[in-house]
Amino acid sequence: MGYTICFDFGSTYTKMAVLDLENAETAVTSRVPSTVKTDAVQGLKANLEIAAKYIGEEAVRSAHMLASSSAAGGLRMVVVGLTEKYSLLAGMNTALGAGARVIRSYYGILDDKKLEEIREANPSILLLCGGTDEGNVDRLWHNTEMLAGKRMVSCPVIYAGNKKIAQEVRTKFLQSGIECYLTDNIFPELDCLNAGPAQKVIHNIFMNRITGMRGMNEVRKYVGDIVMPTPAAVLRAGTLLAKGSGNDETGIGSCMLFDVGGATTDVYSFSDNLPKGMKAVGAPEPFAKRSVEGDLGLRSSAKSLFENARGFILKGHFSGSENKVEEMCVRRTRQEAFLPDNEEETALDQKLAEAAVYTSARRHCGRVENAYGKDSVLIQNGKNLTNVKTLIGTGGPIIFRKQPEKVLRMALRKPEEKELLLPEHADCFVDSRYLLFAAGLSAEENPGGAYQIAVNSLKRAGDG
Repeated sequence: MGYTICFDFGSTYTKMAVLDLENAETAVTSRVPSTVKTDAVQGLKANLEIAAKYIGEEAVRSAHMLASSSAAGGLRMVVVGLTEKYSLLAGMNTALGAGARVIRSYYGILDDKKLEEIREANPSILLLCGGTDEGNVDRLWHNTEMLAGKRMVSCPVIYAGNKKIAQEVRTKFLQSGIECYLTDNIFPELDCLNAGPAQKVIHNIFMNRITGMRGMNEVRKYVGDIVMPTPAAVLRAGTLLAKGSGNDETGIGSCMLFDVGGATTDVYSFSDNLPKGMKAVGAPEPFAKRSVEGDLGLRSSAKSLFENARGFILKGHFSGSENKVEEMCVRRTRQEAFLPDNEEETALDQKLAEAAVYTSARRHCGRVENAYGKDSVLIQNGKNLTNVKTLIGTGGPIIFRKQPEKVLRMALRKPEEKELLLPEHADCFVDSRYLLFAAGLSAEENPGGAYQIAVNSLKRAGDG
């Protein structure tokens, strides 16, 4: 029997899952404080010592090892498109689906101010896209000349726009000493999203160049390259859960997944975008979609979470305590390792988690225009999630809550929110052993085993 050992290098913890994919069993999971800022291999070795106690040193030595990483802010990208609802949206979905954190996004004509913002952002990768194949190229070429001519980027550029000028774009960047990778147009024609080729290029650059970790050379001796960013592994696991492995498993169907953390809240949805009698506008929405809310976290982003959801948070228990609650949130922002030590602080963490899910779900979903009108044409903007039947929570702020079901149910549409394309009813589960990243990493090796491991990690929220 051979084992697959999966690692996730995060900024707070280095996590491990030892899997027996053949029998769809998890031998052991563990996490140790992250050492990515000093020497990443130390956290890896500490986990391997734990693994050896359960499966033996020989089994550890012969195991297949895989790894993902979200350390040092993960994969930081800038996306530049031409139109907000078409090429930019397609580019954002492509980058986020590859596991990136989009730190800046622009559409239209680039100017000096935007170039300076891009330079200051210092991204890991810039994705340049826009234009259907054989369409007009003037604005695309302008943006190329601005980026290359003024040399405001030092990172690799991926060009995924109109194929008519692809070679000229690459030559222009190379002449300026900027790496440029060509891939298929992500929006080759209306109603067609082609994200796969660009996402493969993003992953290849990530594997070969970007880790944000010290001690990576030693880590490679154990695991090889970091296979993908952690969010990409979770996205792959969610797709596997929704669709099944392609064998006998049919999957759990359409679902949403919420990963609430200290700095961000990631939202994933896995469903077909069904207009249902509505006219959809904008770029096509992918089956597997991810959004990242950098102002909705329970620690370093607690103050901005409070500012975004002040009214929601101050309802009920915290009514009339605005100044006090704001101070409590500021304390969390300043002390990222903060742990609640009384009932009031615990209650606030619960409320913040609820606010993060409530707000992020409404940013992630699509909307209906003219939802309250009679006999008017309904226009769908964004993704239709009304057919979602399952909500899944992962990340400590959900998994370790006493009321995780209450947190997840904040994603459901309320009767008065007719314009929101969210589900009204859904079953709620938590990733009880934090195995979704490992299922995503191992899905290519053994999809059937990875699927069953992911399913086995799901525990109905509210169960004892």
